[in-house]
Amino acid sequence: MEIFDAHTHVFPPEVIRDRKKISGQDERFAVVYGDARARMADIGGLLANMKKDGTARCVVSGFSFQDSGLLRLSNDYILEASSRAPALVPFVQANIENEREAIDELERCFARGARGVGEIALYEEALDGKSLKKLEGIARCAEEKQKILMLHTNEQVGHAYRGKMRADFGQILGFIGRHRDLDIILSHLGGGLCFYEFVPEVRECLGRTYYDTAAVPFIYSTDVYRFINEFLWEKVLFGSDYPLLTAARYREGMSLMDEEKQGRVWSGNAKRIFGDA
Repeated sequence: MEIFDAHTHVFPPEVIRDRKKISGQDERFAVVYGDARARMADIGGLLANMKKDGTARCVVSGFSFQDSGLLRLSNDYILEASSRAPALVPFVQANIENEREAIDELERCFARGARGVGEIALYEEALDGKSLKKLEGIARCAEEKQKILMLHTNEQVGHAYRGKMRADFGQILGFIGRHRDLDIILSHLGGGLCFYEFVPEVRECLGRTYYDTAAVPFIYSTDVYRFINEFLWEKVLFGSDYPLLTAARYREGMSLMDEEKQGRVWSGNAKRIFGDA
């Protein structure tokens, strides 16, 4: 079955090499990658893994660095790689602390072929009204340019792990409601926000919101795939969160779904959003 991986991460080789130094300078980066055991990969590693897993296409993104120089370095690395490898769908990052700088960087990257923004992840602070306000300019720019915004969310209960943050679902819904013409991907099944689609007004607000499966094997039992199969198969995209996980870790759970719906999650929904080529 064809695989379109909607959630992967890469880093320029110099960032991987200087991980310890950067961790001392960038609090957000340190939360997740300050631990030397946290997996990092460059473009070469991603392409090799795509070949191993039989992945036809993938969304490739960097990291929400606090440092503008690192953001630009990462963006250029991804855009250059995607220009040489059409199977890569480039997503870029922008400085959420400086709206004018963020918009200038996004417009530069969109002109070079970036398809979206993200995965924006604010590991060191809550995803609440204050932080979402900082994303308004980025969201407006993506909306105007008909690009896609990928936003990190996580569940609010269960076991603790590095980077788990508080997320205010009410504020997230308000943010989405202010950008009704923007396609949004909420990572990690939206931290469970997807389960509120049974509430009619919530479902209406989330009409252009999608969810990916990134890190699901670490968070949920395989029963979650039965839920997706029954209620959410049109809105969920397969995302491995490579190099954290590879496609192999998802096959058992995905096998619990009907074959046609599996196909939609593995690749069909992403192809509908991003196009066939």
